[in-house]
Amino acid sequence: MTIVPLHRSRTDEHQNTSGSPARLESLTGLRWFATFGVFLSHVNILLPLPHTRGLFSLGESGVSLFFMLSGFVLAWNWTPKDTAKAFYGRRFARVWPLLFVAVAIPTLFAATAEGGGPVAHLLLISLSAVLLVQAWVPGWILLGASPVTWSLSCEAFFYGVFPATMRRLHGAKVRSLVLLVCAAVVLLWVIRISLWFAYPPTREVSSLDGYGPAVFAIYSPISRIPQFLIGMAVAIAMRRGWRAVSVRTAVLAMLVPFVVLWLLRGYEFRSAVLFDGVDTAVTPFFALFIAALARRDVEGGKSFLRNRPMVRLGQWSYAFYLFQFTVLLPVALSANPGKHVADFFTDPLAPSTGYIGYALLALAITLGISAFFYRFLEHPLETRIRRRLRPASAPGSANAQDKARSEGLSLT
Repeated sequence: MTIVPLHRSRTDEHQNTSGSPARLESLTGLRWFATFGVFLSHVNILLPLPHTRGLFSLGESGVSLFFMLSGFVLAWNWTPKDTAKAFYGRRFARVWPLLFVAVAIPTLFAATAEGGGPVAHLLLISLSAVLLVQAWVPGWILLGASPVTWSLSCEAFFYGVFPATMRRLHGAKVRSLVLLVCAAVVLLWVIRISLWFAYPPTREVSSLDGYGPAVFAIYSPISRIPQFLIGMAVAIAMRRGWRAVSVRTAVLAMLVPFVVLWLLRGYEFRSAVLFDGVDTAVTPFFALFIAALARRDVEGGKSFLRNRPMVRLGQWSYAFYLFQFTVLLPVALSANPGKHVADFFTDPLAPSTGYIGYALLALAITLGISAFFYRFLEHPLETRIRRRLRPASAPGSANAQDKARSEGLSLT
């Protein structure tokens, strides 16, 4: 990933002083923690452990972190010479091959399972996921054999608007970018508070029937694009000379909303995922944290997020995210014979220490699957597709640029 020295306040160059590209490896490592947080939030539902509900549920915010990372990384890498066609080609190579496999495998299992429901309906939802439109259909957003794919529909929309948006924003003044971030945060809170009025929070949601507008307002691309824009704005501000806070300051600031939300874990608005305000509350603090990590990498500071194991986990994070629910669900069903998928949400399990082994087993299996698919499918196919999409007249230096971009630092 190429970067801009912080002190070049009026330039959009993407080279450091030596002329060679550098990478923000800390953001690669950060991807793992975002993905692991999502995993814990699903453990919280499928294999609940004692005294962890209020803590593990905070992991839901990992997807919001991914959206901001996506906006940040794409804006950081952008150059005026980059065409929309080339951008979309790289995004397709990055997202689609593994997405297809991650949808096809659980769909096959669900379609052949006894009592799995109408196969035609299941296939239709899976097709919407593969075509990256699932999150535009309120009744399908959280359904399907691989429900986590709703976020990829959001990412696809973000990619669609990115080239035009970036060309409008890349020359904006830092003050204008700050105003954009503030407006995006306010919009997120307006959406959330409006939903609390329209659908008063309750401790449990036994069915999503009647909550269609609420689901769309929380999980649709339209409701999530403020987070993507915040990531973009922060990256552009740094390119134009804004000096981010230190990592220590960002961490201390980020602890505030997490501690407050943990203390409020018993309140209705934190009891059901549909009403939880964690995503909205932590968004601006995540933005500060991402910027702080980027600044430290630019300045050459030490970071455990850049060590080889963390970078490797970060590289596996896309596969881990796509397959973690696919692994967790059958493990949870084996731990609770007679349960059906919907039962975990409509009739929550009581926390038990007996689930610890099952949760660790699911983690180990998901890690193994992620490593396998990254090594033998995701990375090789992405590289191959990029090479095919590269113009025949591209200069030799394109190889280095392609390699620098091939392991994107966002969720996708």
